[in-house]
Amino acid sequence: MSKLSSILPLTFIICLLTSSCADDDFFELKNPPTKLWESIEEFEYAATGAYWAAFRRSQWSNLVGGPRLLKTVQSDIVQLLPSTTGDIPFEEMYFRESVKEISKTKDIFVNSYRVINIVNSALQFLEDNNGNPFGNLNTDQTKNLRRIEGELYFMRGYAYWSLATVFMPIYGVDNNKPYLPLRTTFEEKINEIKSPETGTVSQIYELIVSDFEQAKLLLPERFEDGVHHPSYAFGRANAFAASAMLAKVYMMMQLNEEALQELNYIINQNGGDYDLTQDPIEAFNKDQRARGNEVIFYAFYADQIANVNAFEVTSMTLQSFNATNGGNTWPNGFSRITWNQFAYSYSTLKRIGWMLDPENGDFTVTEEAKQDKRFNQLYRVLEGYNGEEGADPSKFETVHGSITNPVIWCDKYFRGKDRGRLTNIPLIRLAEIHLSRALLRLRAGNAQGALEDVNKVRQRAGLNPITLAALTEDIIHNERIKELAFEGDRLDYLRASRLSIPGGDRQIALALPPTSPSFVWSIPQREIDLNTNM
Repeated sequence: MSKLSSILPLTFIICLLTSSCADDDFFELKNPPTKLWESIEEFEYAATGAYWAAFRRSQWSNLVGGPRLLKTVQSDIVQLLPSTTGDIPFEEMYFRESVKEISKTKDIFVNSYRVINIVNSALQFLEDNNGNPFGNLNTDQTKNLRRIEGELYFMRGYAYWSLATVFMPIYGVDNNKPYLPLRTTFEEKINEIKSPETGTVSQIYELIVSDFEQAKLLLPERFEDGVHHPSYAFGRANAFAASAMLAKVYMMMQLNEEALQELNYIINQNGGDYDLTQDPIEAFNKDQRARGNEVIFYAFYADQIANVNAFEVTSMTLQSFNATNGGNTWPNGFSRITWNQFAYSYSTLKRIGWMLDPENGDFTVTEEAKQDKRFNQLYRVLEGYNGEEGADPSKFETVHGSITNPVIWCDKYFRGKDRGRLTNIPLIRLAEIHLSRALLRLRAGNAQGALEDVNKVRQRAGLNPITLAALTEDIIHNERIKELAFEGDRLDYLRASRLSIPGGDRQIALALPPTSPSFVWSIPQREIDLNTNM
């Protein structure tokens, strides 16, 4: 079987099951495939197809850029810049107008189900063949088969997590109310395709937990050269990535003891694979087949042939995907994006102690900020607009004439040493794991353990450790902002922690509760029209 013929059934499945092909005539296959994959080597396409659909199918619509932009913009950590423009629904996202159908949420919906349907076809293939469609396999081949199966479960869980955090209320609210199409099998009949069961909040979360548990059980902890397929070494999920996703889900479900067990496993049992010994920038500047020491799971974009990335983050980051040399200096590397809508909110900068009082006109950068490696390596201050010829765009605002005050920008993306667009994007980092454990430890009464986790992150950032007497929840929340801002973390974290979501710079008097429907976006109308159970 040729490589093309082994991929074509997946292309058919993608269109078949994402409500993108409405005419019944489409479903009349002239020569239906008899077998999707003929060997364990071909079955590798099942796993890589799921990653492709999630992260690399489209650089302007994928499950990295879209969710990160949406969740960051809805939170309190960004401000909508004055007089900004752009062909994206930036006002709807910023003002949390979730009753509207917008392109960004529609893309998340379609891309997630594209992944789910690819996975379901492969898992159905395994089930139909009693778990082994390829006859007698040696030990290494069997390991690869189970590893591929684990990756399939992981990616389905990842896709449903993306859906759950955008289109459903937090766990514990309306748990028995149906919200999302629940697809766990590959359907071939038109009526079954158009009429999937609508899963309740409880059912969707049960599936997500089950998928990540299965993934953790089946996935190896690390790549084994000579055993695993060579591509598994780059940007693919392992047992620690599955455990990290389980911890996220458990936190959202308020299963804190279970979440702690996963966090402890990652930190204590990773055998030295992950640590915080490198500077923060080292997680964000890899445009080769490498990862920063703290990176547990990442989207692999260092493929010069594919030449894609998560371009949607350009709405909230300073530099272009055409930056070179790590984007460090002008004109040797720095390349400004000419369209932006969002930068750090002034209320957040005051909260975390990086500006003195910007809401009242004092934009002084604090000494603590200047000492913080994260501030110096992952963010950048631009002074107000300077329209003079030859003004340095890495120091002054030179694009948006209405930005007259200093602004602190996200500068995490496209920081590869050779070419910005080839820079891998970390999706799970060890710093996040420590900060999640810090919160759960503090809430469980283990203040000393929480302090140790917070100080590991602070000391990596070049800051002095804090004392036990100074430790509060707010300290942990603020360290998390400094560490994970613009990575799509803030909204999920506040909702999982059952904390209100402040208005930020929106001049909204009251914060919204984590149960607010403002964070539950509408299902695309096309799905409602075609799905007889919606």
